[in-house]
Amino acid sequence: MATLIIESSHLSVRLGRWERFATFQRSFDIPWDHIVYAEASSDMWPRVRGWRWPGIGIPHVVLIGRMRYRGGADFCALLGTKPGIVLELRDEPYDRLLATAPHASQIVKHVTQGR
Repeated sequence: MATLIIESSHLSVRLGRWERFATFQRSFDIPWDHIVYAEASSDMWPRVRGWRWPGIGIPHVVLIGRMRYRGGADFCALLGTKPGIVLELRDEPYDRLLATAPHASQIVKHVTQGR
C-alpha cells in the first residue's frame, strides 16, 4: 500500500510497483504549504466520494486510485478498515488525499503545529 513519508519540506507519497501500474500514477510529493487541512480518521470509507478511474477498488477491502467527481478528483490509497488520514490540498492535481497511514497523528501534528 502507499507509504507516506514525512520530509522536512514535503510529504512523500510512495507507491509500489503494482499501485503505479493500476493507477497510472507515479509516486509524488506534496509541499507542506499545499496542505490546507489534515484529519486522522479511524473509518476512512465514508469519506470516499466519486467514481474510481483509474484504479482498483473492492469496498471495505482495498481502494487505490483516483476518485473523480463533478468539479474535482481525490487520490485514495485505502487498505481494509485500518485508520488513515484525510488531507485537503490546494494547488495540486487532487483536491484531497485519503490514505491508510499508521502514523496519521504525526502527520496531522506536523500540519497543524508547524512545518
